Amino acid sequence: MNKNAISLSLIAVLLLATTACGWHLRGTAGNTVSFKRIHISAANLHSDLVRQLQRQLEASDVEVVESATDAIYSLVIVKEDSKRRTATVSASARVSERSLTEWAEFLVLNREGGSVIPLTKVTVERVFEYDENNVLATNDEAQMLKREMRSELARQIYNRLRQLNDPAKAVDAPPG
Repeated sequence: MNKNAISLSLIAVLLLATTACGWHLRGTAGNTVSFKRIHISAANLHSDLVRQLQRQLEASDVEVVESATDAIYSLVIVKEDSKRRTATVSASARVSERSLTEWAEFLVLNREGGSVIPLTKVTVERVFEYDENNVLATNDEAQMLKREMRSELARQIYNRLRQLNDPAKAVDAPPG
């Protein structure tokens, strides 16, 4: 066998092994919701969290509608907030690490106003090194982490939404 045939065989075996073990890229395979329309309500409809959620839902062919009466479900972002605090202090009493926390509380209502997902809090926390000699870079890192954390919050909320079924597709089980 020549080197090209051996290389191709090895690549084929590796690809087959990764698919056989169930490995897949994040954001693929079974990552969709079963309903087609949702309404999002929040104090700030232009927040990064709401925009991330809208992108994820639209990528899953879910229409985000402006009126709750046109939607199957209403996602209500009750509160979202962030907190920054000192995580560790060095021996010289200087800040060495900072902790960032992003969180949101939400609930999901059906068309009739009944709660299908009760008030739920999702949280993401990250710790990063704080360099007082390079505050600008440290602040840039904090902003990048906050964007990533809001994306993670949106993923957590989206994963909760995946548990919901489309009531129009639901089949009532026979009594018995």
